[in-house]
Amino acid sequence: MAVILEKPELRIYEIRKRQHRKRIITLIILALIAAVIALGGAFYTISNKRYTEYEVIKSIQKSDTGSAKYYTYGSGYLRVSRDGIMAADSSGSQLWNDTYQMKDPQVSVNGGYVSVSDRGSKQLNIYGPKGLESSNEMNYPIIKSVIASQGVTAVLLSGKGENHINYYAKEGGKEIVNRRTTEKEDGFPVDISISKDGTKLVTSYVFFSKGELSNKITFFNFGGVGDSYIDKIVGADAYGTTLIPDVEFVNNNTVCAFGDNMFTIYKMEETPEAKVKKELDSKVKTIFYNESYIGLVLEDADNIDSSRIVVYDLDGNIVFRKNTDFSYSTISLKGEEIVLNSSRDWLIYQLNGKVRMTSHFEKEIAQILPAPGRNRYIMINDETIDEVKLK
Repeated sequence: MAVILEKPELRIYEIRKRQHRKRIITLIILALIAAVIALGGAFYTISNKRYTEYEVIKSIQKSDTGSAKYYTYGSGYLRVSRDGIMAADSSGSQLWNDTYQMKDPQVSVNGGYVSVSDRGSKQLNIYGPKGLESSNEMNYPIIKSVIASQGVTAVLLSGKGENHINYYAKEGGKEIVNRRTTEKEDGFPVDISISKDGTKLVTSYVFFSKGELSNKITFFNFGGVGDSYIDKIVGADAYGTTLIPDVEFVNNNTVCAFGDNMFTIYKMEETPEAKVKKELDSKVKTIFYNESYIGLVLEDADNIDSSRIVVYDLDGNIVFRKNTDFSYSTISLKGEEIVLNSSRDWLIYQLNGKVRMTSHFEKEIAQILPAPGRNRYIMINDETIDEVKLK
């Protein structure tokens, strides 16, 4: 039989019901806050943990000579030497390989595609996820080649009194564009870089103007927008006597031009626009970058054994700055970390300024490459290739 409550009793019942619901909701909120604080504390502890040791997860015996160089390739690596190239996955299993003879092989890697060109000679090979896509003999000696993420390749060539920018499709190395420049009118080529999607290009040339050496960078668009411009040139910037030895697409829509004591960041979705220009108080020793940051190692005028590492975001804001006397052989960015190593020592900084890793090696290390996954790296010495994890 149903119980019928009088109005006063009904009001008391409803009040108690609402109070009970509020207590439950309050307890749930407090529990969630406690969980977030606990997870945040754990994340902070893990993120700011300082490591001094690492463990070897996998080890592969090396079969090459010490002249081979290694590059990150997908989840694994490339081994490149004068007589061939081999791609391996993270376990060291071969994905593909090829043999050739090159005096000075230079490598450009973008996604699953690789170009290997013989600097000063005429051979250019283009590789994809399954290996060799095309092998090409250039008409002139190669200065530099760069490759996009789908295999489109641009090559800077040096002729007699003239130079060429050739643009190739991956399929059979078919030439799409051949732009001729003359040393008298355009100057001498210094550097070239291509966007990830392969539609944009930037070059740096030096030339003599009124008896002085000057520098100019030029932007090309080989997509639909470029069809409206003469020679597909969508922009240029003159630097006067400031030399720009290095131009880089750090991501698909951002170009950085690096000088000896300055840099400029351009946004280039279709045409270039200078967004940031920084004058530096010291000379640049080394540049390094990823898709989100650019890093510079600057000379210390007062101490030749010391350097200053500065990292900027792509809006030109300083996100990291620190003096160091670490004598590095390589320096790179892995996500939010700066990785330095010499043949005997390893140092990792976080962009928040904290030291992530310091370690001394018992035997000499040739290279350390970033590997997929948190705290994982590929370490190469004279005898083995090791996948390691910080611990």
